Amino acid sequence: MSPQQEAELTTYRDSLNPADLARRIAEPQERLLVLAKDKTEHLYLASFPSALPDVRRGIRVQAS
Repeated sequence: MSPQQEAELTTYRDSLNPADLARRIAEPQERLLVLAKDKTEHLYLASFPSALPDVRRGIRVQAS
């Protein structure tokens, strides 16, 4: 590695802020966790039959 390349890399390394990098990585990770949690909960709940009627199909009552 040339001295110029080494100097460029050293300058770049010194400009990095580990706390800022961690925050910038954590934000999308948190969003992905929320999205995965919602999807997982929907799949989990869909595996159980509902005790309530499916209101998307309407409620049917017997005529007297």
